[in-house]
Amino acid sequence: MADTQIAFTELLGRRVRLGTWEDQKISTYRKIREALEAGRWDNAAELEAYFIDEANVSFTLYRQWIHDLNGYLRDTGVDAAKIADRNDQAIKLAELPDGSPWQPRRHWDRFLSEMQATTAATYREQPAEAERLLDVAKETWRQCHDRDVDHTYALMSLVLEELGEPAIRDMYDRVLMPLFVWRYEKFDIDKHPWDQALETLMLVACEAMRGHLVGPERTGDMELIELEDRFILRFDSCGSGGRTVRGDWIERTPARMEAPYNWAVTQEKHSWNHYTPGVCLYCSHCIVLMEEMPIDRFGYPVRVIDPPTYPDTNPDPDARQQCQWQMFKDPTKVPEEYYARVGRTKPAAFGSRAMGARELPVLNAGLPGAG
Repeated sequence: MADTQIAFTELLGRRVRLGTWEDQKISTYRKIREALEAGRWDNAAELEAYFIDEANVSFTLYRQWIHDLNGYLRDTGVDAAKIADRNDQAIKLAELPDGSPWQPRRHWDRFLSEMQATTAATYREQPAEAERLLDVAKETWRQCHDRDVDHTYALMSLVLEELGEPAIRDMYDRVLMPLFVWRYEKFDIDKHPWDQALETLMLVACEAMRGHLVGPERTGDMELIELEDRFILRFDSCGSGGRTVRGDWIERTPARMEAPYNWAVTQEKHSWNHYTPGVCLYCSHCIVLMEEMPIDRFGYPVRVIDPPTYPDTNPDPDARQQCQWQMFKDPTKVPEEYYARVGRTKPAAFGSRAMGARELPVLNAGLPGAG
């Protein structure tokens, strides 16, 4: 079996994991284990370093989100004591399984140290020990990631509770606009040919969801289907919004809309929840970022999102809701129905110039994983 290559690509201006789309749907965690079992020590170590890169995209993103969500609450006049209480609640409920307090940067440092130990065992050509240490590190990253998601959701819930559901869209303008300007301008057909943009879109989609540790085993493995006109990614479930709705099946905690969390879920119909009550506040960011903002600026969604809804009560694990992303090979051929469910009408012409979009300064968002 050939090595899975990590290499620099001009498409993103950084290194990525290369390979066919069938290979991209396989988690980097699983690729590391394959390399260890085959005795490909250098390749395993390279993949171990890239596993950290994948995780760092989310870890750094949540540092920005938690900061900006707190800022939005302050700037909109929410009582400072209520903001402090919600942050305290999120941190208290994030207590680790061993009873120790949740400190995100300390946990991130623990993950880095465990990955360093994994690589040391790899270069000592001790595959069993390296696999054991990799499993420990992956679990540390899962704990870190999931608690950051909970903290963001706790703050989003406070926005709804204090300011009402319409404030959620305004909140996302504050939280997502730097990300959109920095990361999504490369999907404007006036600036980049779509065959190039689509490859970038697919690469970063697979990379991001591997980093979120999607899937029932929280390994980062996903389903990828190629049709004549589109690619479809499915996650059972995603490690962020899907876990929020379904509950944590590893730590056996409930959906975050239930006790002891009792955080909010949409009860009203809005474009940013597909006019569907029950779409979680976190999942709504995908609709805003990948459908609404691109449609308004480019005339088409860059991804079409089908999120889960709360509650997900089917007792059959094989029948539970999955999240689905669709990426069209020609963005101008996205069906009208996907515009209607975000309250838009499909335009006659496409691209930022046709949409009359003003030029936006490309900001350095200070985040890894450009794309």
